[in-house]
Amino acid sequence: MMGEQMDIAYNNYDIIFRNMTAQFKEKVLDFYGIQTAPIVRVEATDLPTIAVNDRRMDFLFLLADGTYLHLEFQTTFNEEDLDRFLQYDVSAYERYKKPIKTVVIYGADVEKVLEQKSYGSVQYEAQAVLMKKYNGDAIIQHLWTKVENGEELTDLDELHLIFLPLMRSSVNRSERAIETVEIAKRIKNEEKQVRLLATIIAVSDKFIDKEYVEKLMEVLSMARVIRMAEERARINESQQAIKKYLSARLGLESKPMQHKVDLITDLYLLHHLLDDLYRAEKKEEMDHLIDIVLEKQKYMG
Repeated sequence: MMGEQMDIAYNNYDIIFRNMTAQFKEKVLDFYGIQTAPIVRVEATDLPTIAVNDRRMDFLFLLADGTYLHLEFQTTFNEEDLDRFLQYDVSAYERYKKPIKTVVIYGADVEKVLEQKSYGSVQYEAQAVLMKKYNGDAIIQHLWTKVENGEELTDLDELHLIFLPLMRSSVNRSERAIETVEIAKRIKNEEKQVRLLATIIAVSDKFIDKEYVEKLMEVLSMARVIRMAEERARINESQQAIKKYLSARLGLESKPMQHKVDLITDLYLLHHLLDDLYRAEKKEEMDHLIDIVLEKQKYMG
């Protein structure tokens, strides 16, 4: 059973990453001292030119300014890790040819780290964020109070929830990861709940003790999360297909219509809308078709 549950998590990493993109999109991490442009999407981290003990970089984010943020999670500090991160960055640069900023988020047990290393003519820098500065016990109590009172979580609340297991705490990381999932399950907005759960899975998988994996999977009701995530992924793909078609036909004039398409979340309606748009000849006709679908969705909801 344990092996099957592990396979569920890893075989569906692409689905988890799509939900992470939705979770992190347009977010900034400046509260944690990470100064970058807003996040656009999470990129795949299977860089083919790298083979470092069969490991891959934790997360790579495309930013709104066209650069990249390479994010690593570490529960210990070892200078040799910087050698590995440098190799990741070189491989990522070979693929994307864009500047890369590397940030390492260290768990609460880490107090002192090295942020710069010289390789002769090559100088490497990986910004460190020490999570021991954050009181996880106080933050989780604040989050519990908000969800129990039915209050909406802010963007910062959601980021705190994701990073809670790495903060200073009276319980170990694995137990705190379970608690973060329990909080996420109390969120009434189902789409937001799925995004947060998927992100917590992906991030926590990097540092929780393996004996807690089975317990975490039970708490998550992973099969349900994956089904919902797959549905959200198919909706997103249909939305993107329609928006690309509108952009190809109308260019910048299609922007208002593309924003309307983002509001359509019924897969059946999206599929039929694309078929109807193919047959439409004028911009006004296309706009009218989208409005009709939005009206249908409102009554269906």
